[in-house]
Amino acid sequence: MKKILPLVILATILISGSAFSQKRLSFGVTGTSMFTGFTTQNHYGLPDMDYKGTFGFAGCANIGFDFNKNLGLVLQVGYSGLGQSYTDDIKDTTYTRDIRMNYLQIPLMFKFRTSGEVVRFFVMAGPQLNYLLSATQTYYKDGVIPEDEIYNPFLNKPVKIGEETITDRFNSIDIMGRLDLGIEISLIKSLYLNTGFSFAYGFTDINASDWQIKDSDGNYNPSHNFFGGFHVGINYCFDL
Repeated sequence: MKKILPLVILATILISGSAFSQKRLSFGVTGTSMFTGFTTQNHYGLPDMDYKGTFGFAGCANIGFDFNKNLGLVLQVGYSGLGQSYTDDIKDTTYTRDIRMNYLQIPLMFKFRTSGEVVRFFVMAGPQLNYLLSATQTYYKDGVIPEDEIYNPFLNKPVKIGEETITDRFNSIDIMGRLDLGIEISLIKSLYLNTGFSFAYGFTDINASDWQIKDSDGNYNPSHNFFGGFHVGINYCFDL
């Protein structure tokens, strides 16, 4: 929470301070189709598996404050589905593992756009707060959920590797750096379409402290969320 408080204070200062100089206010919704993943696999001491392409979706509502025609601030609140899939053949046995993590996402981004009556290019960048809602996995060993157990030294007990609900294995808060770029297209005077690409990388370890188990090579390596995707949104705006 100590890391989140400065971001909240900064957002409050920027939003309240800009209230007297804003020239335009906008509201909208955005959907994003994403390629997602973890930078490092945490397989709880078992051999690492091969990575598999993983896809997710995010949807959000947003409010934008424009200081002038080129500079603004955008706050979004929505849902994001992240995760990573794996598959491998180990000692004549086929393993598959699919991790799905559902987050409440709250990005706060500074925005720069070019001038233009119909088409404008834009870039947005800033921090994104992710709050974990749930995490699940589907884990199969030759098509069957394994009953195998591993010993967790932090919990001091054995746990099933194929357990479906694994929310407790991850930290509830993840802070990411976010970058969006694309174009805005005016449809009518107060309505515009935005489309482009979104990229984000997590700065914090997503694994809970009780699950930071050493890898099969004897070392522990933190895991980080990342995603890249294509977004489309529509926004209504009006002058202040």
